[in-house]
Amino acid sequence: MGAGGVKIGEEIIRDDETEQTHGIDISDCRIYDGGLVFHSGVGIWIGQSYDNRIAHNWIRDLYYSGISVGWTWGYGPSSARGNVIEFNEVSNIGVRSNGDGPILSDMGGIYTLGVRVGTIIRSNFFHDIAGLRYGGWGIYLDEGSTQVIVEDNIVYGTTHGGFHQHYGRENIVSNNIFAFGRDAQIQRTRAESHSSFEFEHNIIYWRDGDLLAGRFEDLNYTLDYNLYWREGGSVQFDGLSLDEWRSRGMDLHSLIEDPLFVNPDNGDFTLKDGSPAFSLGFRPIDISNMGPLHSLTGS
Repeated sequence: MGAGGVKIGEEIIRDDETEQTHGIDISDCRIYDGGLVFHSGVGIWIGQSYDNRIAHNWIRDLYYSGISVGWTWGYGPSSARGNVIEFNEVSNIGVRSNGDGPILSDMGGIYTLGVRVGTIIRSNFFHDIAGLRYGGWGIYLDEGSTQVIVEDNIVYGTTHGGFHQHYGRENIVSNNIFAFGRDAQIQRTRAESHSSFEFEHNIIYWRDGDLLAGRFEDLNYTLDYNLYWREGGSVQFDGLSLDEWRSRGMDLHSLIEDPLFVNPDNGDFTLKDGSPAFSLGFRPIDISNMGPLHSLTGS
């Protein structure tokens, strides 16, 4: 493909309902080897369009983002509401599986933009995502992303972090696994006067880089009931110990313990019996239903 794979909607909001794009189902597709002419091509792009479902696809080998939703910067009017992105595998974004790249920055396995009321990102598998100078994130909630639910996803092998919220409000990030970010694991770029997100019941597992990056000094967010584990190193929360972090009201019930994954180096994040994650209310994530439901000869 010279650019991306599927484009839904457009950049402007149409007042006439008969001219609006909505209610499209993109499922059981393989979208790969894109961006060969226009390197910023996206696997599936949703602009000003609503109530679409993106499910059971395998999107890979692109120089830019795998999935992009929204086309309003900030908190202005947007019609990209009620979009559901579920059971997809998105891999080798930024750096292709043949090792080519990265050549672009500011990207993600999934990238959202603007007020996204009713948008759900759940039960997806994002891995092997790389940015050039910055911005190789797994789940990237960019400018004004609002009321997005991010749940039951597995994200690993990113250059800049598993989750990043530039700025937004009232997002829920729950029951995800974020692993092996190179520079950081979780990033929040802009401090705002309202609640940015609730980040609870997640597992964060890493070796290198920081746990948190960006702006966490204002406390307009919630972190709790999370399980943190850094192989071979101490865990610092924005430069603070867990006790110091808790004195600020954060992660009062969270733990720093090994989650007991089966084989994380090979992408198997199944939890062994006795994992401390269960005591925090974490629900096991089944990856067997992620990606296309039907096989293709030679795929």
